[in-house]
Amino acid sequence: MIELSFMEYCMAIVIGSWMLVALFSWISRFAHFNDERRGRRTRFVCALCLTAWEDRGREKLVDCPHCGRSCQRPQ
Repeated sequence: MIELSFMEYCMAIVIGSWMLVALFSWISRFAHFNDERRGRRTRFVCALCLTAWEDRGREKLVDCPHCGRSCQRPQ
């Protein structure tokens, strides 16, 4: 059986906790990046009247609901 001193046990807990925090923060940032990337495809701001809206359709060109100007979907 492996014998650990109290100090080694505490260090293992601290290092393990730090690694879990680092892992969860990396996962959170990755999920946030993907969510922002998906959201950019649906959010529009008209360059003419500065109206902001969201369109979940698949069309390349979307008309502004306020002024009717065609706006191209970002890549």
